Amino acid sequence: MSRPSLGTHLAVEVDRLRRYARSLVRGGSASGDEAEDLVQETLLRGIERSSSWDGTRPVGPWLFTILHNLYVSRIRRSQTRQRALHHIGLIGESTAEAGARDRAEVSETIDALYRLPEEQRQALAMVALDDLSYEEAAARLDIPLGTLMSRLARGREALRLAVDRPGGGQKAGAQKSDSKLHIVR
Repeated sequence: MSRPSLGTHLAVEVDRLRRYARSLVRGGSASGDEAEDLVQETLLRGIERSSSWDGTRPVGPWLFTILHNLYVSRIRRSQTRQRALHHIGLIGESTAEAGARDRAEVSETIDALYRLPEEQRQALAMVALDDLSYEEAAARLDIPLGTLMSRLARGREALRLAVDRPGGGQKAGAQKSDSKLHIVR
């Protein structure tokens, strides 16, 4: 049996990668252009490193990992730049600290998501990132609806605990999200 071509799988994943990239950059002051840049860089990196893809496994998780790593690298580079600009007095303290804090929180949440067990991460990704209904996600995972709901509840709680700061609770002035992934701070 021949190894399937990576190119045949990329087009299927582009829309999902775009949604995921937009969800990552949405929290910052980034534009849709930054999300699109992330997707293009992810696809380029995937093509360049296609030899590291195991053709017997789904390409989606591999590409999502590439996208996540690229995003985290961009955040780190940006934080380094902001610290340097702050030290030489080109930006105000409040702007640098607020931006760094927001990016750190997003990065912390993403890292916590990747530390979840695979079953919980898949369930959360399908419902929160792919915007599938509970029924659609359960069908794709070939599990009963109740099992999906249980995985979602455990995954949400694990994320909530992983990103909870001392003092807990939601940030002052923050509004409750309508997202299917309810992360309460």
